[in-house]
Parts: sequence; C-alpha cells; structure tokens
Amino acid sequence: MTDDKRPILVFGATGRQGGSVARALVRAGWPVRALVLDATGTASLKLRDAGVELVQGSFEDRDIIRSAMKGAYGVFSVLPGNLTAEDEVRHGIAIADIAAETGIEHFLYSSGASAGDVLTGVPRFDAKPRIEAHVRDLPITATIIRPMIFMEMLVRPGFGLDQGRLVSLIRRDQAIYLTAVEDIGKFAAAVFADRARFGGKTMKIASDRATGRELELAFSEAAGRQITYERFSDDVLAANSDLAHMAKSLEDGPLSEVVDLDAMRKINPELLCLHSWLAGSGCGAFQAALGTTGSLK
Repeated sequence: MTDDKRPILVFGATGRQGGSVARALVRAGWPVRALVLDATGTASLKLRDAGVELVQGSFEDRDIIRSAMKGAYGVFSVLPGNLTAEDEVRHGIAIADIAAETGIEHFLYSSGASAGDVLTGVPRFDAKPRIEAHVRDLPITATIIRPMIFMEMLVRPGFGLDQGRLVSLIRRDQAIYLTAVEDIGKFAAAVFADRARFGGKTMKIASDRATGRELELAFSEAAGRQITYERFSDDVLAANSDLAHMAKSLEDGPLSEVVDLDAMRKINPELLCLHSWLAGSGCGAFQAALGTTGSLK
C-alpha cells in the first residue's frame, strides 16, 4: 500500500467482479474499502486479511455509503444479478449520485456488454443502459466498462459438460468474445491508474475470442476427452427470454460487436486466453461441471 494514494471504494467485493477488482487494486498498491453486508462473513474476513478496509452496510444505507466515500479517490460500482430491474436502476443511480455529491474523482461503473444505446422496452435488459445514461449526465469523471460474456458462464453446472457436451449461445462457425472475471480487476486497476486516458470513456472489454468449433477443441483438450459443442435448441431459447435475448444480441446486437484484443492486451498485458483460464483459475469450476449432473431445461 502506498501513502500517496487515497482509497477506492469497491462495491460487490465479496462477489466475483468486485472481488477481482478489490484484489487487483490491493496488488497495485491502492488502499481499498469495501461495502459488505456482513463484516464477519468468510468472504469479508478474507478481504480484511488482504488489507481491505470493511464498511458494513447495504445498498439501502445511503448515509453509510456517503460516509464510506468521504476522502476516497475512486468508486467501483457493480450491482448483483439478483436485483429486480427497478432496484438495480435505483441503487445504481443512487451510488453514482452520492459519488458526485462527495467529490469522487474517478467513478468506474461496470455495466454489461449486451447494453446498447437503444432501449428494448424490457426492464431487465434496459436497467444498465439507464444507469449508464444517468452516469454520463453527472458532473463527475466516469468510465463505463462493458465486460463481454464471462468465461465462467461456460462452466456452470447443468449445461451439458457432465454429458460430454458444451451447450452455449453461438453456432459452431460463429464467434463469441469472452471475459475472464479475473481480468476485470486488472482492467479496473489500469483505469484507475490513468484517469486522463480513460475518463469519459465507455468501452467493451474482453479476454479472448472463440468460435463454437474452437470452444469444442479447447474444452476437449482441457478435459482430456471429447467435448462436443452445440448451440441451445430453439425450444430452449424460446422458453428462456434471457438466453434468447443474448443469442439475438450475439447475432446482430451489441454482443456481436468487435473488440480489439490487441488494444485490450496493451491495457492488460496479463490478458487471459481461454486455454490459460481453463488450465488456471477456471480449472476448478470446469472440473466440477464435468462431474455435475443437470438438465439444460
């Protein structure tokens, strides 16, 4: 930790994205604060042991959030996926407003790669774009990142790996950009280290790109046996509006947009390719999914 840096307040630090960011900022020498629901929980105690200052509170505790931001240089804001669309927008806007009120110098909001500039009319799909628009209107230096689909999504239990299949959203000859959650922290650390370069920007971030065939090869190599790739059936997509929305976005929407991986590597020289992720931080989840029974339905 360096003496000349003011703290960065991290939301979601006991989760995947926020945890990645908190760890990367600590490694980069930033003092880190984290808003946590339970300061005595296992994940919170691991943060404390890593040198993170814990602030116990919830998204509803506006005064606690305001106090936690006092004296801070930056804020990393990410909202959990279990919120209703209404609550996601309400909390996302409130966090940004408090950051502007308290004089935060650099606000970093993690949105979603499926967020576009045109609203869909479906609340759960429009929550993040609405927060983005509000952040841009505030008198604050802000950066918005839109991570592409998480590699971690590919190894969730019940999606076919235990049956020798990898079932996902793209066709075999179609490409998908993927982000290792571990890389999000590294990108965030780079963003906070260079306010002049990244302030005011909205950018998609990704770690790698692969077609369905390339996913099949990578997963088969990592498993040591054949893993066959296939796309979700039309029936599964028709029954799940979230999956259908993502599949459509990968065809001709925001998720189909090109991400310059060379530019990503310049920001984060430690960028993880899919092969490295499967052999490293993703190995445990991958092995667990290979032995987990479940249903695509």
